[in-house]
Amino acid sequence: MKVANITLHAVNNYGSILQTYATEYLFRMLGCEVLTIDYVRKTLKMSAWDVIKAKRMPLTLKAKTLISMMLIKGNEERATKFRDFRKSHLTLTKRYSSNEELKMSLPEADVYCTGSDQTWNTVCQGDIPKAFFLDFVPPEKKKISFAASFGIKELPKEEIDDIKTLLSKYNSISVREQSGVDIIESLGLHSTLVLDPTLAVPNEVWDELAAPRMFKEDYILAYKLNRSSRFTKYMRDFAKSKGLKLVLVRSRKEINFVNCTCLTSVGPQEWLSLIKNAKYVLTDSFHCTAFCILFHRQFMCILPPSYSDRIVNILQETGLTNRISKDADDYYIFDGVINYNIIDKWLLNKREQTNNFLKHALAQ
Repeated sequence: MKVANITLHAVNNYGSILQTYATEYLFRMLGCEVLTIDYVRKTLKMSAWDVIKAKRMPLTLKAKTLISMMLIKGNEERATKFRDFRKSHLTLTKRYSSNEELKMSLPEADVYCTGSDQTWNTVCQGDIPKAFFLDFVPPEKKKISFAASFGIKELPKEEIDDIKTLLSKYNSISVREQSGVDIIESLGLHSTLVLDPTLAVPNEVWDELAAPRMFKEDYILAYKLNRSSRFTKYMRDFAKSKGLKLVLVRSRKEINFVNCTCLTSVGPQEWLSLIKNAKYVLTDSFHCTAFCILFHRQFMCILPPSYSDRIVNILQETGLTNRISKDADDYYIFDGVINYNIIDKWLLNKREQTNNFLKHALAQ
């Protein structure tokens, strides 16, 4: 059986590219041949002026996107590492840039899948991204979703009818967040809550994929996606209190103080290695939190101002809500021992449920 998966694989984001890798792995473990549709929507290549003109994009998101474009531009080494990873670790189709192109030259498959990440987030994408709703797939073909996400808690009223029509054509739907289950239920449809693909594969997959250790000495890893003076102060003061080297991963150089190494050109496998071998980890990222759990790290989450539900949900599920920083100096939390035996048992159970969904969806 051949599966064609469409997801946000082309974004230079560690979580996006690694969940794509994990999805391919899971389908292969079920005996499937799998392809990742190399779909790069034109809006992903928007110029700064296009972003400014986009009518449906919130002002805060416009500002964040524009800043990111300006800061990341020119980081060719990082972009090259992501591009090389896609070429060597993903099985890609030819490049498509529109729903219409996909309709005209449909990738051959038995099952078409909307993959994980915020593939159904109409706010970020500016409209209803029909390709991610498998609009290009003929009605006689099987359509499923695996750990898809809306990235929002409720749909814009003007989009409800169109999205319901698109999702009604799916044979099986799974999402990665309870908010997604709630949205689909509000449409009168059924969905299954499954693990994010990065959590659904065995831990040893990531152990093997991670690059060799990058620093001989112990270090604190800080991985931050959002601009935050609180995060910056916290990581600086925490590193000073522990007397350890601080390694900061960002898309641009941000900090310049004693005993801090700022890395701006980290590839996916190096990123895994940095988490795997860190003494402590500070982050505002869901996927970094997920990999801290997978690698049994001592970590702390400093919640971002928005899109923090996923982090809170996984910490609630694993009984680790005490790993959310609430005070400027709550370093004592790191002294607590995380019982990863209990969490590993939880993961095994959730992985079985996730695999059962995929088996049923493919066989239905």
